[in-house]
Amino acid sequence: MKSLRLFTATLLCLLLVQPFHPVLSGPSQAPWYTVELVLFTRAISPGASGEYWPPLIDEPERERTQTATPSGSRQLAGAREALERAGGLTPVIHTAWRQPVSGRTTARGVYIRSERETAPGVALVEGLVKISIGRYLHVDLDLVMHRAPEGSAALPGRYQSYRFEEHRRMRSKEVHYIDHPLMGMLILITPAGGGGSPSAEMDRSPEVQEGPAESPAQAD
Repeated sequence: MKSLRLFTATLLCLLLVQPFHPVLSGPSQAPWYTVELVLFTRAISPGASGEYWPPLIDEPERERTQTATPSGSRQLAGAREALERAGGLTPVIHTAWRQPVSGRTTARGVYIRSERETAPGVALVEGLVKISIGRYLHVDLDLVMHRAPEGSAALPGRYQSYRFEEHRRMRSKEVHYIDHPLMGMLILITPAGGGGSPSAEMDRSPEVQEGPAESPAQAD
């Protein structure tokens, strides 16, 4: 009994001297968010855009991707329907997923792909969407559109490719519009519970919410 009391006293002294630091690992440290996006193409020829399109040398790096958890959230369904009614705009991807969001140096992209194809096995649009967090939320796009040559049908190996690279600083819970001469995207990022993450608390912190974001498109 005396030895037990001595051991307990020694342990208490160690706890008073050595502060307790819980060990956290992996995704549990990162806040979780739901990402929803609608990507649409424009009924415009590349020549009419007045842009210079350099040849596509390489594809987005699919090796550095992460697996996302599909989400049933569809807050942009009304926006997608409005695009379909507008004429000249064709939604080709409407998807949503949940993921842990880390800093920009360690973040990895999520691969997306349209069901519509330009040629057998060749997606009309594909590429990476990378979400990261620092003082703000950030989205980095690296997308490629494969289109049939003007005035001819697309065959395997016979199509033209156009790159869509963009970086945007964002705030959560706001719809943002990202533009490109041949396509565009609506994207909404919201805190997601679960995954062992206190994301709702993180999203209210000054690190995420301080100051205005760049060019937000407010939802009606």
